[in-house]
Amino acid sequence: MIISEQWLREWVSPPLSTEELAHQITMAGLEVDAIEPVAGSFEGVVVAEIVSAEPHPDADKLQVCRVDSGEGEVQVVCGAPNARAGLKAPLAKVGALLPGDFAIRQAKLRGIESTGMLCAEQELGLSDANEGLMELAADAPVGTDLRDYLGLDDRVIEIGLTPNRADCLGVAGIAREVGLLNSLAVQGPQYEAVGPTIDDTFPVEVPAAAHCPRYVGRVIRDVDVSRPSPLWLQEKLRRCGVRSIDAVVDVTNYVMLELGQPMHAFDLDRLRGGIVVRTAEQGESLELLDGQTMELRPDTLVIADHGGPVAMAGIMGGEPSSVQGDTRHLFLEAAFFAPDLLAGRARSYGLHTDSSHRFERGVDFELQVAAMERATQLLLAIVGGRAGPVQEVAAAAHLPRRPEVTLRAARIGKMLGFPLEGAEVERILTGLGLGVTATAEGWRCAVPSWRFDIAIEADLLEELARVYG
Repeated sequence: MIISEQWLREWVSPPLSTEELAHQITMAGLEVDAIEPVAGSFEGVVVAEIVSAEPHPDADKLQVCRVDSGEGEVQVVCGAPNARAGLKAPLAKVGALLPGDFAIRQAKLRGIESTGMLCAEQELGLSDANEGLMELAADAPVGTDLRDYLGLDDRVIEIGLTPNRADCLGVAGIAREVGLLNSLAVQGPQYEAVGPTIDDTFPVEVPAAAHCPRYVGRVIRDVDVSRPSPLWLQEKLRRCGVRSIDAVVDVTNYVMLELGQPMHAFDLDRLRGGIVVRTAEQGESLELLDGQTMELRPDTLVIADHGGPVAMAGIMGGEPSSVQGDTRHLFLEAAFFAPDLLAGRARSYGLHTDSSHRFERGVDFELQVAAMERATQLLLAIVGGRAGPVQEVAAAAHLPRRPEVTLRAARIGKMLGFPLEGAEVERILTGLGLGVTATAEGWRCAVPSWRFDIAIEADLLEELARVYG
């Protein structure tokens, strides 16, 4: 799991340095593998706007640009294919220092003066993208220092999670841990249920209820997918190692990284009849989003419409029903797939995705409706549209049954080798999200829906030792 420190601190911010925070997380069992800056070391780079772009008289692939730097206009010779009038992009002014100690000086390119350099992401150490200039938002304030504008004084923390800690495959889960370790309240984003403004629904059947005990869907009409994701959202994705694609896909990825719930969006007009969650039939195949065509085995759970499979459940969506540039109407899904029945399916096809990584380990089975509301809120704010009611198909008999686990006070000192005060035991257990009830011998603990790894008393003892330190 790769997480932006700034994003984590939006949820909970203990008075610790980056290194101290990383050490604390590691000692709690979430091993930090690396800490890296989110951008290269540079200075003297500002937000600028290209006022005009004319062909270079002596070079076919160069343009002579007039650029507003916030302190007047300068002339910059640029070879980027996306350089155009009206574009806002990073400008390294004369005297700027870029990653690799590359100093920007006044220069002549094919006989034309160039004062500064317009930059691609790669030149700033932001990513490997170098096919064109980094495109900034239309409302980016010209003349603002780029580091300040993008909040680049941030680090990414890479955490090597053990397979039992699927609850920490999202900012929310790691924030919950950090809050507990520092006795701080966790403050996540504020959002409420989005009331439907249309009555539209799309039929959903789940004959494979044992594989998919909960399926949540929603129709959203009249979206404008040409609208780009806001820069703050693109930056959060980038810092977590996810590339921005389009606003709809970006939102589903954002909710996965924030809450830990993978989601998928279909083009509603490319679906036929209704959604059917079932196992594949002999001879069925599906072209995936990555261009591969998979011959599906009968043990594979699929999301299908009345014409055939449209996604490999919990793994990857299909290309024919994917969101395209002309998409106007969406069908958004969030589901809980049984981990033991999904485990190994992706690898058996030579696949490994962010979704399969989470579903195989166990996604919170009470999270789907909340994730749907969060994604809807973001989508309506970014691409517009009108949302229908949330549709939920659940099979209570197949949903996981979280146990109540008894913890005996006498076992704590005996098994851990040191005593713990009752108040401290209750602080730790409630901070982990357990419902704690005192008993004559100790405590009875209701395990939360996101902890698949707590089932017996020894698990609670382990949690006490891990958190107490």
